Amino acid sequence: MTAQRPYAELVREAEKARLLLDAARQLGETLEPERVYTRFRELLADVVEHDGVVVSSYEAVDGLIRCDYAWSDGERLDASRLPPLPLNREGHGMQSRVIVTGEALLFNDVRDVVQHEPGIYYDVDREGTMRKVPEGGTTKTRAAMMVPVELVEGLVGQMAASVRVARLRKERSRLEAAEAAALAVAAEREQAASVLEAVGDGIFLVDENGCVRLWNRAAETVTGLRAEDVRDQPLAAALPSWAELVDRIPVAEGGSSPRSVTLPVPVESRELWLSFVAVRGSAGVVYAFRDLTSERRLEEEKTDLVATISHELRTPMAAVYGAAETLLHRDDLPPERRRELLAMVAAQATRLTAIVESVLLTSRLDRDAVAVEREPVDVAELARATVEAMRPQLPPSVELELEVGAEEARAAGDADRIQQVLVNLLDNAVKYGEGSPVTVRVQPANGVVRLSVQDSGPGLSAAEQARIFDKFYRAGPQLTRTGGTGLGLYISRELVRRMGGRLDVRSETGAGATFVLELPRAA
Repeated sequence: MTAQRPYAELVREAEKARLLLDAARQLGETLEPERVYTRFRELLADVVEHDGVVVSSYEAVDGLIRCDYAWSDGERLDASRLPPLPLNREGHGMQSRVIVTGEALLFNDVRDVVQHEPGIYYDVDREGTMRKVPEGGTTKTRAAMMVPVELVEGLVGQMAASVRVARLRKERSRLEAAEAAALAVAAEREQAASVLEAVGDGIFLVDENGCVRLWNRAAETVTGLRAEDVRDQPLAAALPSWAELVDRIPVAEGGSSPRSVTLPVPVESRELWLSFVAVRGSAGVVYAFRDLTSERRLEEEKTDLVATISHELRTPMAAVYGAAETLLHRDDLPPERRRELLAMVAAQATRLTAIVESVLLTSRLDRDAVAVEREPVDVAELARATVEAMRPQLPPSVELELEVGAEEARAAGDADRIQQVLVNLLDNAVKYGEGSPVTVRVQPANGVVRLSVQDSGPGLSAAEQARIFDKFYRAGPQLTRTGGTGLGLYISRELVRRMGGRLDVRSETGAGATFVLELPRAA
């Protein structure tokens, strides 16, 4: 038969169970470790009278005992101000003894323990002032209980469980916040990448080793260099001139304002004028550039226009002015001399008119304000009439020949504009052919009508062929003595393009030049 337990003991057990259940409920509601410690201290006040509570933890990694929570004389203390203590594995020191033995201990003779037992001891007041004892004086603490037995063990166990749960929840919150931050950073980088792809300026990143880490779409468009061919490769491999360019581009550092510089950049067979700014960052140097090739070309064209027109107008204006002055102030001129001067005035006026018309037509072409017809034109007959009309105007030393095939050569175009182009080509061949024979050929070929003008002069280099149709460009040393605005070939190509055709040049240095005009055949 089982012995009955005393009534008073049963009452104590019931009260203990009630207190533990209440502690479990209250501690379980707390999510922060610091609040768990506070609730533990408040619950402990109903069981054990005390003036201070210290919660410490031991880390086996570094062998140190650290304070997690401290309360003394009614004030919460800053636990981080309490220095960590090394674990005494021989069991000296009250905390070390509890950790080493794993037993709960009660010290009613704290002053004597501190005075005679080896170990490191501190005393702390409500202001958080610490003194090392016994060196700093006698401790005010008389008794200390560490990991209390019976009722306190249950509270400590519940507290430990609550702390573990709270720490797990806090860690989970931290991880969730870190994940959200990482997602935000990823989204920000994705947005930044989208912006970099959308901006009109070329942007690229070069690391400290000279390799390209970023090459946006605008950089591809301007340079013609694909990102997959440039990225993760030394930039000098794709852009041979980079070694010279990089030393001429100022790099802003330390928050200073970047300074732009415009430089010529050879890219394959082209020359681009790019305006660069550069900023040094943690990953390397970020370069941004803007294509100013068109603006540069426009400025060059303006300069060429002023220089060319000034040069071309000076000679006929001087001739007109001289002839007019002579006619006005010389009453004794013979009739033949008067006719010569008047003929000179008429010829130079015609030349002036041609210059002005070329400039005006160029301006209208640039504004796309020139209309052309698309009607059937007998190119062979038009060429024959044009050649016959120009023969009397050519120097006697220039032989002009016309070769026309037997097959009909009817093209879709504007007869007046085709004749204008042919006159420009013949004038060009006579000027630059150095008196060599000029041959005009007309023949149908592969759905087009081909009209070519060939001379046997010094020819054109590859570089000259690339620019021969540019505005105001005049090839070779002949320009110093042949004159001209340099607009004839530009106007010719633009007129042909508007008629749906093409105009090209074929030449080799020392072997003459052949300008080939192709127009679609008339239906």
